[in-house]
Amino acid sequence: MIYTFALPKGGTGKTICAAEGVYYLSRLGRRVLAIDLDQQGNLSHRLGLTKDAEIKYGSAQVLTATADAADAAVPALSIPADVVPHVLVGTHELAAVESQPPADLVTTLRDHLPSVAGEYDDIVIDTPPSATGLALAGLAAADVVIAPVATATESYDQLERLDAILTVTLGKRINPGIRIGWVMPTRYDQRRILDREVVEAITEHYPGRVTVPIREAVTVKDAYTAALTISAYRPTAPVAVDYAAAFAQIMPEGNL
Repeated sequence: MIYTFALPKGGTGKTICAAEGVYYLSRLGRRVLAIDLDQQGNLSHRLGLTKDAEIKYGSAQVLTATADAADAAVPALSIPADVVPHVLVGTHELAAVESQPPADLVTTLRDHLPSVAGEYDDIVIDTPPSATGLALAGLAAADVVIAPVATATESYDQLERLDAILTVTLGKRINPGIRIGWVMPTRYDQRRILDREVVEAITEHYPGRVTVPIREAVTVKDAYTAALTISAYRPTAPVAVDYAAAFAQIMPEGNL
């Protein structure tokens, strides 16, 4: 299964959610490939691949056909699991891919990832906070689109834009029938009226496709500083418990 985390807006916790998804699947014993399509490389960092890691190839080289995913993938260093996930690292070279994209950029991953289907049970793709070529490439390859949405109006408004991208740009020919599979409310504080109202609005518009809200927490920043996922850094933290509950909805063990 290919899970793509996307929303054309920054600050929604999208990369954090992707990292927690990798952790969750890995702890189930699944063979996971994480693909970081953001030049900032924050997903790679949370999976233990910091700027000091020696990386020969990353996701940029796969997108430009300089390397195959099987050759470019490197082990994650921060997830305690019997089956260690692998990562296509996001680097600044993705900026060049974005500015001078190959003609087939949008369909590259969709067409290439079947070549590693026998090596991985699941693929988790983190996209940049945009609607440009790199984000479209991640969405074009998706089986399930997960939209992390901060519980704020400006973030909620971007769901409509993502819906349009999937329906109009991708859903007719490139990835037929693709839609938002799940919405994951993030940065939630139940004491705030607006937060509760946003969750109610999301639930009304996407019935049966909204996870439990993910609470706002300082642990999120602390885990990044330690180059760890939240659940590896502090598995008993309330926010880690929220992520476990959310992914149990999206990726129930019995259906894997």
